[in-house]
This record gives sequence, structure tokens and C-alpha cells, in this order.
Amino acid sequence: MMRRCHCLLLGSSMVLLLGSIVQAEPASDTDLSSAMDQLKKHILGVSALEAEQINQQAAIILERIDRIGATADRISQAFDLLACQERTVGPLFLNEATRGGFPRKSAGGLELDRALFTVQQGLIDHAYTPDHIQKFRSILDGAAFKTSSCFPGAVDMPSGPTVVHEVAINASQPPCWGIPVMDNETPARRPTGCYLAPGSIVEVTVPPSMVGKGYGIRVGAHSWDLREKPTIVRLDRVSIVYPIEAIRTAVANPLGGGIYIEVPYRADAGIVRVSIANAVRAPFFSARHFDRTTLDQWKKSERRHPGPWADFESDKFMMQVPTQWIYNFDDPVTLMEDWDTAMDAVSELFGLPPVRCKTVLYLQVDVIFRGNANYPGYPQSNFRYDPLKAESGHSNHWLLKGPQSSGEIIFHELGHAHLFTKFRGEVEAVVNLPYVAVLNRGFGVDLDTAFGRSFSKPYVSLEQAAIMWMVTENFRMGRPMDISNSPANEVRYQHRGYGKYVEIVRLFGWKPLQDFWHSVNLDYLKGIEYPRNADPTDSRILRMSRAAGADLRPLIHFWGVHPEDNAALEKAMTKEGLKPSPLIYDRLLHYRTLIPMNNAHFARHAEIVNPKGIRKGKNPLYGEGWYSVWLPKYEESHGRAAQAALQEIIDLYFPEGRPKG
Repeated sequence: MMRRCHCLLLGSSMVLLLGSIVQAEPASDTDLSSAMDQLKKHILGVSALEAEQINQQAAIILERIDRIGATADRISQAFDLLACQERTVGPLFLNEATRGGFPRKSAGGLELDRALFTVQQGLIDHAYTPDHIQKFRSILDGAAFKTSSCFPGAVDMPSGPTVVHEVAINASQPPCWGIPVMDNETPARRPTGCYLAPGSIVEVTVPPSMVGKGYGIRVGAHSWDLREKPTIVRLDRVSIVYPIEAIRTAVANPLGGGIYIEVPYRADAGIVRVSIANAVRAPFFSARHFDRTTLDQWKKSERRHPGPWADFESDKFMMQVPTQWIYNFDDPVTLMEDWDTAMDAVSELFGLPPVRCKTVLYLQVDVIFRGNANYPGYPQSNFRYDPLKAESGHSNHWLLKGPQSSGEIIFHELGHAHLFTKFRGEVEAVVNLPYVAVLNRGFGVDLDTAFGRSFSKPYVSLEQAAIMWMVTENFRMGRPMDISNSPANEVRYQHRGYGKYVEIVRLFGWKPLQDFWHSVNLDYLKGIEYPRNADPTDSRILRMSRAAGADLRPLIHFWGVHPEDNAALEKAMTKEGLKPSPLIYDRLLHYRTLIPMNNAHFARHAEIVNPKGIRKGKNPLYGEGWYSVWLPKYEESHGRAAQAALQEIIDLYFPEGRPKG
């Protein structure tokens, strides 16, 4: 900071001070320096600040935060401030006051912790750039945040900078085929099995074919920005990407992190070798076609590497889990085979190639959900862990048990990510279908059980879902399912909302759905696009019928989606030779026998689909609340009305009775 005594202003940036000329700091730099100095004096007890005064200094730091990495002095001062706090109070998220996180908004107390959080985040955001790594190497080499021992995790520095690891990566990401899938055109992330220890500077060497082509080196797999989260449980941004503009690139991160190569969309460098110096190894199980880790390699060495995060990657699936979960984990071969089986079931369902431009699914464990609910994404980050919890090296988390264990949330979100076409109102229903395919087609689970498990209710069979629809007033009145944006909605987050698709599978197998969505991809490549969340009803019914080789109108009508111009659609069916199906006729007759015809029958159905009981006081428009309302009043007249409504559907589409097989 400049002293003002005996100085003569020579220009906007130069002063004469005590007979010598020195460079003056910009005003913003001066303010930033002063604020950090005030906080340090407070920590040391030299000049204590009140809570409001700490907040004032924090506000100055936040306003000037883009300058925190601009000069050697500011970087050094910032790290010195953090070291002072770590010595006296303890690292962020490891000291008693902040362990487990703290509210983002000030609610009294923790003013200093929030201020130092801003300093740490500012350093990551503004000090760690390619230019700064070179320019300020003497300062950044060895500079680390001790909070890294909490997240992403503790690891010792490498044994020596001369140690070089050479790894193979897929440096291509070819154009995607078919309709766009979420994140298809974003960079593909390729693990290296190497980890940057906090405070170290790592040098990555790549072939010339990757230089200046949009490739990058990411340090830290956790790439979601958490700035909108109301609770702070780690730094908001912990991952740093360095563009590859030369054969050798120096990278660093004060938190440390796994080292990944970011491969841009349409890159075509193929399988390449990358050298990484001054890193430590982390567990990496590769099931990629060009580099497979054997079970013997995994057990004897790979799972024992010290990096705190473990990577699992095949050509179709990828995930990161804490190393504490897997250092005693014995069979990643079967695990990855199972995940690949699941990926194949999803790709087949949507008529897509089994191997795509990047993995079909990328999962990641974090200390917090990346959103306020479950979300799709690359990576999909809806799985929490406690970084301070001791683990045995063989976690019982279902991610390590395979997708057949408990994957309804993952595949619901993966359904969203596929951006596939739907009838109106199905957005939060048919996205559960992929997990039905995974369980039934991939792992041989019977269709009813797979259907029930696809939305966390194994007791809801296809027949029970049909009854849940047939006992409603809308069905009795011959109306479509309610798709309004209200609690009365009868489709979203409900088995009956996607029962029609599972019904097609029961009667015709999985191939018609696979062929239907494959045709959507082919149409897209011809320039024909269908609105993904409002595919025109009659067109969709015709195209689905074409794939099934039968007139699906009565089946889809039964499940609450009515044709808009049935006469015209019937003519189109006849023109294409799509005839009424005896299988559908028999199924509708069977459903007629399932309709509860009295209160006792209705009560038995209500008990099956509400096995934990029906509590009063719930919203009367759906779920338990709806059953609570209807339990005392459902009677024979309601059953007869439902039978009549179903018979009308049968008569409409099968006026001559059962068609010939």
C-alpha cells in the first residue's frame, strides 16, 4: 500500500516517494489489499472488527475479486490471509463452526468464514490461468487450500517431479447420430487415472494433433457451479480447465483434483498417448475397447492408488466415486458389464447406436445435489456423500451394486436427457420407461415388476395401473387423462401415465418401440422434426402403429390419449394395411373384468396400491388423498359406468367383435 507523505504525482500510475520512483497500485487493488489486511489483523487479534465491519471488508473483497489474481503481491497476500486463518481457527469446512456447511446468507455469525470463502473462490476463479501459472509459478507452486482435506480429499504430494505417467485416451468425439441428446455437443471428458495433489504443478504433454484444436485439461471432475445453493458445503467452483495451446501445458489447482482431457465435439485425433508429470495416481478401472483393466491389475494395484477419487469408464458409461468406497471393492468387471448392459437397453429403446459420441451416461458423487431436486446432466450429480465419514473401502452404495439394484432416479433423469418425442403431458411420466427396459430387457426382470420398480412402487403392476385409471371419473365419462398443470393431473409421476408403452411391450415385445424411435431418428436426418414434448397425436399414433404392425388406436385410447380426428386416422390405418389386433381386443376385455364392481373390491385395490395405508388430510385430487375421498363412496354404479365406458371403446374400434388372428 502506498504512503501519502512527501509524494508528488507524476501521472496516473507513477509517484515520487522519498526520492525514488515506484509503480502505484490501481485504486481497486489498494482497496482489496487493505480489506485483506484488515481481516488478517482481526484474525491475529491486532485490530478486532465487529461483525458489520467484517461484512464491509468482505463486500470490498467481493467487489474487487477479479483483481485477486492480477499481481504477485495480491496472490501472496490472499494465501497468507488464508494460512493465517487455517493456523488459528482451522480450515474451512474442517473447523468446528463450518463443519458440514453453513448458510450462504448471513444470519448472524460466520462473517469471517464467508469472507474467506470469497477469497478462496476468487483465487480459483482468477489466479489459476495458463498465463498466471507461468508468470507467478514461484508463488503458486506449493500453494494449497487445507480445506482440500475435506473436499475433494487429502492426498500426499507426488514422490518426485520426474515421475511421468503415460495414458491412452480417446481424443475423438464424432458427430452424434439421430435426434439431439442433451450434452451431445459439449466436450467429452476422458479420465487419465492421474490426480493433481493440492499445491503441485503438473505438466501435461499431448501430441501435436491436439494443439490449438479446442482440447482442454480439466483439473477436478466436479464441474457444476453451486453458487445458487442456499447452503455452502464446499467451494462453488472447484474445477479448472486449461486450454491446450501447446504440446506441454502446466496446470494447477489449490484444491487438487483428478486430471481429465476435455475432447471437443467433432474432434477426430483418435486414440492418443498423453504424458503427465508430477501427478499421483488415482484408481481407474478402464473397460474401454482400447484399454481394459484386468481384474488382477485392479486387485493388486489399481484400487490401491492414493488419489481420493476413483474413475470407472467404458465406451458407454462413466462415473466417479470416492476412493474410500472402493479400495476393497473386488469385482468392477461385473459392475461395468452390468452398467454397459443397462446402457445398451436404453440405446436400443430409443433406436440409437450402442456406442455414441460420448458415454451414454456419466454419474458423479458430490457433497450436495447440484440442483434443488434430481436433474439430468453431464455429469448427472444427484448422489451425496459425507467426505468426513470413515469408509471401509467397500461401500454398500447401490452405484457399486449395479443399475439393476436401484436405478429409478438415474434412468428417469436419463430419460429427460434423451429429449425423445412424447405425447402431450407425458414429460414426467414416459421418462420412467427406460428403467423398465433396463430391468426387463437387460436383466430379465418380469415386466410387471420392472414396471412397478421403474417408479419406486413395485406393487403397481400393469393391471393395477389400469385399474387406477378405470376407477376415475374421467374414464367413466369417456374423457382423456387429465394433463393439466394442477394436482388433478393423472399422468405425470404416475404409472398409468406411461402404461400404454408397457402395454405395447406386453402384447408386441420391445421391437415396436425401438423401431418407432429409430424412425424418429431417421426422419430427423431427413429434415423432419417432431415436437419432442407435443408430438402431434394422430401422427404419433399412426407412426407407432406402423412400427407395431397393428392399429394401436384402441390401446392408446384406452390409456387416456384420444385421437383428434379418428375418422381420418382410421382411413390412414386402412391405407397402410394396419388392421385391428386381436391381442388388443382380448386385453381390453380382460381389463373389463378387473373393474371394481363394489366398495369391497375397490377397497382391496386401494390397499394394493397404497400398501402403507391411506392417511387422511392429503390433497383430495391425487394419490392417498384421492383414495381417501373415494373409499367411503365408491359403489356398484361407478363400476358399471366404467364398464360401459370401456365397452364404448371396444365397440368403437371393434364393431364386428374380435378380429381374426
